Amino acid sequence: MSIEDNLRPSVMLISPSDIEEDIKKLQDKLKSHEELELNDIAKLKEDAQKLWDFVSWLKVAQVQGVWKSKTCRHSINGRCNAWNISDPEKIGLTPDKIDESDNSKRVIVDKFPNLCVACPLYEAKRS
Repeated sequence: MSIEDNLRPSVMLISPSDIEEDIKKLQDKLKSHEELELNDIAKLKEDAQKLWDFVSWLKVAQVQGVWKSKTCRHSINGRCNAWNISDPEKIGLTPDKIDESDNSKRVIVDKFPNLCVACPLYEAKRS
């Protein structure tokens, strides 16, 4: 067997029109992927905007919580005396946000003013 005989089966004749057709198919696939990417990007932008809107509301609530923690008559020396939290971990409060003096567990609202946001016991300090 000669070298030419070995090469013959591996040689393939392709016409330029076949290549053009393959290129066209690739371009069509690329275009459809680009359209999908644009849709994905638009969805990501929309989701990001929703998150920013949510964060802005959280900031409003946070400011309200800080204000209430400073103006509530139950807040004495940065500690809420209205609530005795029996199981702080159950509601997501870490030990550093709890004062355990006087055989009670009181929230340190200076460290966790978010508790004050929706507190039904809020009363303004009297002058």
